Amino acid sequence: MMNFSLQLTPFFVDVDGVTVQIIEASKTPFNEYIVSVRVIYKGIYSRIFPIAVRSTDELMNKLKVEISKIKFIDYTFGIEEVKRLIT
Repeated sequence: MMNFSLQLTPFFVDVDGVTVQIIEASKTPFNEYIVSVRVIYKGIYSRIFPIAVRSTDELMNKLKVEISKIKFIDYTFGIEEVKRLIT
């Protein structure tokens, strides 16, 4: 398990061979965090998008799902389609 509690943002994490930039994390009144992230896939920088999570394990699982979607699009339609969709 990774512990981000003492990290200063932004910082980078490797998830399934893809670099993810954690830009910021904000705690909500509902005991969860809104984490702003950016995926860097094969040199292509995605838009910054939020992910709502309750733990670092949940964040890593949700990032794995997002990266799997990007890899599937790359495998199916090619890198140009990935670039069109995530930027």
